[in-house]
Amino acid sequence: MDLAVALAILFFCALLLSSAAIAFLLIRHFLRRRPDVAADPEAQAAVAAPRHHQQPQYELALSSSETAPAAAAAKQPADKDDAPRRLTWREVEAMTGGFDEAAVVGRGGSSIVYLARLRDGAPVAVKVHRWCGGERRLRAFRQELDLLRRLRHPHIVGLLAFSDDHEEGGALVLEYLAGGTLADRLHGTTTTAPLSWPQRMRIVHDVACALEHLHDASTGGAPPVVHGDVSASNVLLDGRKLGARLCDLGSACEGFSAAVAPTRAAVGSPGYTDPFFLRTGIVSKKSDVYSFGVLLLEVLTGQPAAGTSGSENLVARILPRVREHGVEGLVDTRLGEVYDEEEAGDVARIAVECVAPQPGLRPAMAQVRAAIAEKAARSIAKADYYGQHHIQLSKLLELT
Repeated sequence: MDLAVALAILFFCALLLSSAAIAFLLIRHFLRRRPDVAADPEAQAAVAAPRHHQQPQYELALSSSETAPAAAAAKQPADKDDAPRRLTWREVEAMTGGFDEAAVVGRGGSSIVYLARLRDGAPVAVKVHRWCGGERRLRAFRQELDLLRRLRHPHIVGLLAFSDDHEEGGALVLEYLAGGTLADRLHGTTTTAPLSWPQRMRIVHDVACALEHLHDASTGGAPPVVHGDVSASNVLLDGRKLGARLCDLGSACEGFSAAVAPTRAAVGSPGYTDPFFLRTGIVSKKSDVYSFGVLLLEVLTGQPAAGTSGSENLVARILPRVREHGVEGLVDTRLGEVYDEEEAGDVARIAVECVAPQPGLRPAMAQVRAAIAEKAARSIAKADYYGQHHIQLSKLLELT
C-alpha cells in the first residue's frame, strides 16, 4: 500500500513538472511572437525594435513567388516569372495609407520607411525615396533598385516590388526581417537578450558570404560590386535563426574589379570608412574589407565603431591592444565566460589583417570568408543547430 501511494505521488509530481514546462514554452513562444517593426538601413534601423502602439496595416497583393524570402531564392538572376513587380505610385500610396505618419518606422536623409502587410499577412518594409530634384538622391535610388533587381542571394535583402515612374519619388518594397539590425542588438537599443557567441559568428560569416558574392560578381557574368557602406546598421537579422542579410546598396559602385571608382562613390559610415579612401578618394573592394574588419572588432568587443565626441574610433582604441595583448579583456563583457577563447583570438587576427593601412595588405573577401568558416566552424555549426531546433519547436507549438 505504501509503495502504491509513493508511485502515485511520483506520477503526480512528474505530471506537474511537465505541465509547468509546457506552460513555460508556450509563454515564451507567445512573447517572442510579439510583432517587430520594420525600419530602414539608411535610417540606421532597417528593421527596428517593436513599438508599443498599434500600427495600421496596409495591403498589397503579390504573387507567391514575389513574397518568398530572399533566402529561398537561387543565386542566379531572377527569371521573368520571379522578377519583382512594378507598382504604380497609387499602389504605393495605398500600401502606406497615403504615407500615413503612424506607419513610419524609419527615416533617412532621403527616404522614409513604412510598415505594410501583403494580403497573405506577410509584413513588408516600404522604403519611399524623395529626391526633390536632387541628382545624387535619384542616382542612389536607381543604383539600389538596379542592383536589387539583379542580385539574388540568401544574405542580401530581397526586393519584392518597386515603383519608379513618379517624377519626385520612388519606392522599394523589401522583405521584412524580424530580428532588427545588428547595431540594435549589439548596442542595447532593443530589449532582447545579447547575441551569443555562436550567433555572432554565424552573423559575420553570413555578411562575409554576401560581400564575397558582390565582389566576385557571381550573378551570371555581372561586373563586381563594391558595397561602399558596410556597417552594423546595414546588417539585418532574421527573427528566428538570426541569420544575416546585407542591405542598403544606394552607395554601391559597380564595374571596378579592384581598382578605383569616382570620388562620388561610397564614403561609408563614421568609424567604418577606409582611411585610404579618405586620403585619396579611391574606393575599391578592399574598402569593403576594411569596413568588415571594423565590424568584426565591433562584434567581438560589443563597442560601437564610431567614437563619441572627442574620442577615438574603435580601430584606433582597440587595434594597438589587440596587436600587443590579443583579445584578453576586450571580449564583450555581456558574454561573460561563455565564448570560445580560441575563436575570439583567431577572429581578432582576421580583423587586424582586414584593417591594414594599405589596401594591398588586406585579404580578399573570399579569403576572409574562408578564414572565418574555418576558424569559427564550431560556433557556426552550433548557431545553425540551435536555429533549426528553435524553428522546429516553434512550428510544434503552433500546432498545439
